[in-house]
Amino acid sequence: MHSPVSCHYEINLHLEKSGISYSRWAYEPAGISSECHHHYGERRFGYGFPRRPLGQHWGVTWRVTWGPSWGYTWVIVLPQSGRLFHSSQGTSSLGAPPKNSPANALTSVLPPKQNSLSNGKLTNGKSLDNDSPKEAPLEEILEQVKGLVHQLRDLEEYHRGEGMQIQKALGDFYWKQLKFREQIGDLMCKEGYGETSVKMLKTLNTMGIFKNDDIWFPTYYAYNTMWNFSDASAELAKTLAEADVVRLLSLNCGHKPYINAIHSKNVYYVIKASLSILHNIARNPDVKHYFKEHKTSEVIRPFIENSDEMLKALAMLTLAYVVDEDENSTLIDETGVIKCVCEWLSKALSNPKRRYRGFTPQELTQGLDKLAVNDSNKIKIVEEGALQSFLIMLQHDDIREESMAARAIWTLSFDKNVRQKILEMTELIDMLEKMTQSPDENLSKSCIGALWVIREEADNPNRPRSAGPSKSHVFISYSWSDRVHVMEIADRLKKEGYNIWIDVEQMGGSTLQAMAEATENATVVLICMSEKYKQSPNCRTEAEYTFQLRKDYIPIMMQKRYRPDGWLGLILGAKLYIDFSGKYPFEKSVNGLLKELRGRGKGVPNGPRRGETVDLPNSHEPTLHHHFATHNASHPHQNSAGHIKTREEVGKWLHHVGLGHLSASFTPIDGRMLGQIREMRREAPEFFYQSLERRLGMSFADILLFTDALDGLTT
Repeated sequence: MHSPVSCHYEINLHLEKSGISYSRWAYEPAGISSECHHHYGERRFGYGFPRRPLGQHWGVTWRVTWGPSWGYTWVIVLPQSGRLFHSSQGTSSLGAPPKNSPANALTSVLPPKQNSLSNGKLTNGKSLDNDSPKEAPLEEILEQVKGLVHQLRDLEEYHRGEGMQIQKALGDFYWKQLKFREQIGDLMCKEGYGETSVKMLKTLNTMGIFKNDDIWFPTYYAYNTMWNFSDASAELAKTLAEADVVRLLSLNCGHKPYINAIHSKNVYYVIKASLSILHNIARNPDVKHYFKEHKTSEVIRPFIENSDEMLKALAMLTLAYVVDEDENSTLIDETGVIKCVCEWLSKALSNPKRRYRGFTPQELTQGLDKLAVNDSNKIKIVEEGALQSFLIMLQHDDIREESMAARAIWTLSFDKNVRQKILEMTELIDMLEKMTQSPDENLSKSCIGALWVIREEADNPNRPRSAGPSKSHVFISYSWSDRVHVMEIADRLKKEGYNIWIDVEQMGGSTLQAMAEATENATVVLICMSEKYKQSPNCRTEAEYTFQLRKDYIPIMMQKRYRPDGWLGLILGAKLYIDFSGKYPFEKSVNGLLKELRGRGKGVPNGPRRGETVDLPNSHEPTLHHHFATHNASHPHQNSAGHIKTREEVGKWLHHVGLGHLSASFTPIDGRMLGQIREMRREAPEFFYQSLERRLGMSFADILLFTDALDGLTT
């Protein structure tokens, strides 16, 4: 999310006391109070700016804490229009504001552009605020942005006025160039804005950001510009994380003096901005490890109990993105995140402005979509009424809402109980059917993908099967965000003579039949793992179909410091992966992959041809015995029907061996996955026992009984 719309104004204040004159200026956004104090010996004069709705007069609250009398002159100007709100001079006694203070009324108006800010003073010169027309060419806008970033980068000090002015000028582009926000943010990333601004904030922190206005205002505008453009540009958000901003913002949110002074408007702003930027960054799965390293989940969790709804919402939605599978029960279940987000979504949809606490329906649904990646959350989201909200979003004429709702439904539909509830909502099914014809590619493919999973097309024996040659190529399943590196791997394999099937046009749900044919006819599948792969319903559809067909697959690691968990961790099991994350030289990783491929998919001239289908018997049904070794038939928990295939059969087996109370934890586990669990025990026993305890919630007695029963399964 971005920061609230702000109204900027200037203040030029001249105070006289015993022959001492003092001038200063200030920029402040709407509703944010300056609580800095300016010291004169043992005495001090403070001023602040109250919250006023747009269209009303912006006044100054005078708080005098010293002296019998003083003289003053002041002026307030709205710089964008040059409007003079009021100016006056006079004297006042201790404790009483000037009778003709700015809170009275607007008295005059100056012509536009007559006054501007330069080095902290009102002058007739040109302001550093960007004056680009709203319809200026993108190239011209980007050139201005580039120049400002370079100016910021070249500053040696940030508290002399220029740092504030540059950050403000950059921030103004966010509001003045709405349609170019992402391009502007991406350019700022490229030119080093992230690293420079984090350095700026760290420098100002060492000086004490609340010490005086010279430090506070550049701090404010740095946070404000980061807040907005981290919302607009995923690239900038990622760069900020890499520049150590997650640590800085986590420290802000956990700093006890800040927490104790949260009633102060400036302190409150720093915490709100920190949580907002963390939320924006957290939406990028590639940087999730930074949150874990700095224990951000633990730091922001207390805000869930905060009485401030905005801080509560920010904390909850950030947790939705960064929580790991093994933290889910404590950080999601115990805090009621799912219930709250579903309620906020309903309120946002009933609000004429289509917002709740500043969050749009698509932003709230995006959080639910990330929570739904964890299989244990799926049915909980549905039970809180999310499907009805998604239906309302699909019926609304907003492509962003429609696309996000369809994607969330696709993610939820991997749970059998959820699929049944969706099928019962005929109106929702009808809307999904209708949206498959949408001209918007993302919406269309999400609806097609959701219906594929809901109707269990992968298990449908009547679905047309490919007539192409079997085992003709290597199929690469990957996340679109990893396409650059994946294409390098594909091109390298082609040079070695391999036939590669890869979606190079992000076809997704719209060609699931083509994906199915490609998987059926693959000699081996490369599963390119990353956090984004795990979070993609399209990737999960491909991976699970590969698994159901009992296709041999080779895991490829695409992301540094990523540890597969959840459904992807279960599919990976105890398999070793080839690391293409950049940890090792590319050729070394290629050589490892070539050894693992062993020539499979090499030298076969033709791959599958789209459109050629024929009914074939379903000869690829997964069975448990495919992975299991033979055991003593006299084992007390021997399963005479050793070919456990479905999730229902796994549930019956659990009841048979006295572990029926674990059925809920095993809901997504079918026979193939149970086989992988058994293989995991042999190849990675430490991980096996940790998974049983932490991920499946087994007690010590449960583990003993489960491993004993697992040994009793026959081929």
